[in-house]
Amino acid sequence: MFSIEASSIDKSLPVPVGTQLHGLMSYTLAFGNIPHGTKLPSVRQLANDLGIAPMTVAEVYKKLRDAGQVEMRPGLGAYSVLGAHHKNRDALPIDELRHDIAHLIEKAESFGLSTMSLVSMINAQARLPKAEAALDIIFVCIFEGPGRDYVEELKPVFAPQDHVRLVSLDLLGKSQEWREACEKADIVLTFLHREAEVRSHTPKANVLGLHFIPSQQTRQNLAGLDPRAHIAAVTHFKEYIAIMRPSVREFAPHVSDIAVTWSSAPDLKETLARCDAVVFASGADEVATLAAPGAFCFEYRHAPDPGHIESVLTPQLALLRRQHMSTEIAEPHSPQEKAVASALRS
Repeated sequence: MFSIEASSIDKSLPVPVGTQLHGLMSYTLAFGNIPHGTKLPSVRQLANDLGIAPMTVAEVYKKLRDAGQVEMRPGLGAYSVLGAHHKNRDALPIDELRHDIAHLIEKAESFGLSTMSLVSMINAQARLPKAEAALDIIFVCIFEGPGRDYVEELKPVFAPQDHVRLVSLDLLGKSQEWREACEKADIVLTFLHREAEVRSHTPKANVLGLHFIPSQQTRQNLAGLDPRAHIAAVTHFKEYIAIMRPSVREFAPHVSDIAVTWSSAPDLKETLARCDAVVFASGADEVATLAAPGAFCFEYRHAPDPGHIESVLTPQLALLRRQHMSTEIAEPHSPQEKAVASALRS
């Protein structure tokens, strides 16, 4: 069941409660491992739980629906949506591979081969050199610095010959050249909660939203905070201010004094001066220079979810490579092949 703590919405902040709720729900739906099809509270129930107007909650649900994160089912309510690849897991390439493996084992047994012999044959085949098709991959990030790091973390999944480019979401919205490049690319990668926005800019592109989780370093830093510490949790985007306190408490439940703010808040310096530890979201790096002397400052950084990379991205890239290879095999290359193909078509 999807739930939100009433304390996450701070009515004393100069940020509209609707903005806080939208950022909180958008983030939680994207990063909180909420299963596809999870029922969300009704508008009236959530409004009562948080002590805000039903109209405000309804508007937030509408925005989430338009962003592709929530599905409104007539007469039933709102349900979470994690993307098309989660709706029908039987359609995932990795599931098709499981069926192929079962068939291969059955076939080997019909020839009198043991499973271990089959594994040995597969290992030997895998060591043979093979050509792999190069893919044109674009990663749409929010901030270029972290974006470069994310691409670096994804490198083990890419082939050396792949052409990987990085573009910010802001530039994508402004540049027709980049939008065309995305629609020509084999695949466009971005964050799960930004997938709908990227699709709105490039409707013909093959867009895949990736699931991200808090990085190991972030979890370690939060777990190591002194229980007596006065913490400042700073976001770059004002709309995500409501997620900062629960995000810190998820890995630092022993810390109670957490002040939340955003990087352009008029009282930012005063808030930081009172704190001896500062946790800032990606994009709010400049707050580290404003912190009190000796304050422990670190970024709340995310990292690609290894499980999602293994089960979704890796099979998708393999499928694209197979499609490329089959196309290259079918396409005539020599003048003689082209002449024969032309004669056959006429």
